[in-house]
Amino acid sequence: MSYMNFDLSLYLVTDRPLAQGRDISWIVREAVAGGVTMVQLREKDCSTGEFITLAKELKSVLHPLGIPLIINDRIDVALAVDADGVHIGQSDMPYETARALLGKDKIIGLSVETMDEVIVANALDVDYIGISPVYATPTKTNTLTPFGLEGVAEVLRLTRHRCVAIGGMSRDTIGDVIARGVEGAAVVSAIVAAESPRCASEELAAIIRKQRTHLNPPCEGGLKFPACTAPSLTGRDGVGLVLTIAGSDSGGGAGIQADIKSISANGCFAASAITAITAQNTLGVNAVEGLSIDIIEGQIEAVLSDIGTDSIKIGMLHSAEVVQCVARMLRKYNIKDVVLDPVMVSTSGHKLIEDDAIEVMRTELMPLARVITPNIPEAEILLGEHIDNQSALPQAARRLAEKYHVSVLLKAGHLVNDELIDIFYNRETDEVIYLSAKRIDTPNTHGTGCTLSSALAAQLAKGLPLTEAVRAAKTYINEAIIHGANYTIGHGHGPVSHFYCLRKM
Repeated sequence: MSYMNFDLSLYLVTDRPLAQGRDISWIVREAVAGGVTMVQLREKDCSTGEFITLAKELKSVLHPLGIPLIINDRIDVALAVDADGVHIGQSDMPYETARALLGKDKIIGLSVETMDEVIVANALDVDYIGISPVYATPTKTNTLTPFGLEGVAEVLRLTRHRCVAIGGMSRDTIGDVIARGVEGAAVVSAIVAAESPRCASEELAAIIRKQRTHLNPPCEGGLKFPACTAPSLTGRDGVGLVLTIAGSDSGGGAGIQADIKSISANGCFAASAITAITAQNTLGVNAVEGLSIDIIEGQIEAVLSDIGTDSIKIGMLHSAEVVQCVARMLRKYNIKDVVLDPVMVSTSGHKLIEDDAIEVMRTELMPLARVITPNIPEAEILLGEHIDNQSALPQAARRLAEKYHVSVLLKAGHLVNDELIDIFYNRETDEVIYLSAKRIDTPNTHGTGCTLSSALAAQLAKGLPLTEAVRAAKTYINEAIIHGANYTIGHGHGPVSHFYCLRKM
């Protein structure tokens, strides 16, 4: 697993005595759910065997979520479990030896306790330095005078490395430290000893995001890395911004191409991250080739770290690894308005997703979405039950919402009725909305799901409440189908008229 762009924002350091008898694996699960982005396993008073056992448990928790596991001090343990890296102190194994043992692809962090050590570290190719301690703390008793906020600023001026602040990080101090420009904060007792590690992590992550919203490039000198809060274009001349993450359709009627047209037609600026290339046209999908995880993540990172977004639309994610990658980036940037179109099978019946990806989508991606937009076959897969008539749709939508904790727009297009009634269940308000439309006799329905979900993301990006955004998106797709019903593009299922408001095709 590649961690080229690992996120230091909220760096959890474990401590079993502070856990008060609670299971460390449970604490880590809860903390990660609350927003922790990296985890360092620190065990000072246990056998090597116990250390390795616990490290394996945490690795099984963190790796499916794409979150690095760092081992404190013990390179032997890191090697034994194939951890993602180590954090070493000044009195531990020399950096050069650690790198030789671990290899070039592992993460190595180094604690610095004086300005002289900061300067010496500039000659080392460590992946980050830990400024330790920033404040006096019971977990850092054998160190020199705390750096304080002015010391942190001086470290940032001198160093060429990414920096995480260590020592005394709490809800009362973390905001001031982030405001000085460090990339992240290492937290111990404020999470490990908290009654609810999840709530504590959520609060700390929110403070970090708030500070970064107002943070300019932080300091003179040193490497600069983007903050993990995506900037927004909302309010800039009324332009909303939408990032679509989906596959490319060479025929232009669905996928990324349809998304960009739909987002633009609904008054927003469209950015994109392509997950796969398809060779397809109006007659069907002839081939699919997925892009590498690194290039998919790189596209998302490039957009969110610079341009930002107000909402995200997610379409075709063909493998479990891609689903995990997208989920990891959503957690990193904490995007709230996420519209997930769970694309599984094309209109022509071509399978577009691997079987194991469906399960990962259920467990890792759907909890991060605000609304999902399945058609009936996709809803049947997600529910594990058959849906064969209009009257079954409201309860099916509600069961989907309850099962996956998300609002649901369940599309009725696969039914044979002359009147098609999509069902929207707004889980946030417990409303069931009936969205009726007359069936149009046309073969030009290619890309309707992509177009609808992208329109919904655009309306959310413009600030509409969820139900109103759904209504606006439904009106748009109805008109796009009507205006595109009689034109001919290709010899099969043609696209809708995305820009009907500008011209009739």
